[in-house]
Amino acid sequence: MPLHFFNIEDADLGKQEVARGTKKQFEVYITDTGGSAQDPDSCSVALVKTGEYSYDSPQGPYTCAKTGETGYWGAVVQLSDSITLGDWVARFTWIVDGVSNDEDFPFVIIDKVRPYINQYPLPPNVKVVE
Repeated sequence: MPLHFFNIEDADLGKQEVARGTKKQFEVYITDTGGSAQDPDSCSVALVKTGEYSYDSPQGPYTCAKTGETGYWGAVVQLSDSITLGDWVARFTWIVDGVSNDEDFPFVIIDKVRPYINQYPLPPNVKVVE
């Protein structure tokens, strides 16, 4: 099932959860400033870890392809079984008529094989170094 990112106003829907070890289609809807759908000259998406621990970030960039009608572009990404859990952003970058633009969309990587690791805080003997 594809992850659809339309615009930053979708943030009130909450972050979408994505299971590690799965193949996902990250998709964006591209418009001009007036809201009309546009097909870019080029488009890519990179997955960037946010927060303190970012060992395996960024992932990509992955080249996007047209996925539907005008303005719908995306890339299929195989997430590794060991990708870092937590908050990530899908950073789409595209060029229309020589003008570059980008947009970030938040999502969360979870573990469905061992769901118990998604819910417990750090043990008392583990400290986060900032």
